[in-house]
Amino acid sequence: MDKKKNFIIGTLLAAIVLMSVGYAALAQVLTINGTANIDANWDVEITGITEGTVTGATTKTITSNATSATFSVDLAYPGASATYEVDIENKGTIDAILESITGVDSANSALPTEIQYSVTGVSEGDALDSKATAKAIVTVTWVKSVDNTDTVPTQTSKTATINLNYVQNT
Repeated sequence: MDKKKNFIIGTLLAAIVLMSVGYAALAQVLTINGTANIDANWDVEITGITEGTVTGATTKTITSNATSATFSVDLAYPGASATYEVDIENKGTIDAILESITGVDSANSALPTEIQYSVTGVSEGDALDSKATAKAIVTVTWVKSVDNTDTVPTQTSKTATINLNYVQNT
């Protein structure tokens, strides 16, 4: 019986040693090192504004910053208008999308309401890929009345600030 007892004790000790070695092997600290770099930049901006066709209008001032342009135009008579080409460039590495164009409605509802602004050439939802350009056309017009009973407003100029709100194209 002593041999059997010694064999069982030896087997149990061997099992404990094997379990200890296995536990030590599995309980090691695993270290993972890594580095991630993001090399992207956001840079959508208005790069220039050029006066286009002008009929019976005088440009008083045009100013712009990265995503907005302010126009102040004096119109001489009903039907007078002026157009401006607004150059937009995505100089960054992130594709963009035109989320909204703001400022037109508020300018058009301000007095004198006969003078109206509009933006064509770009629309909400238009994509502007990295390193690409777009051109918006801003038009200001003294709208003629349908029945030709135009009244001359006391003010014949109107200033509008138009914002082109670009966001990341996901």
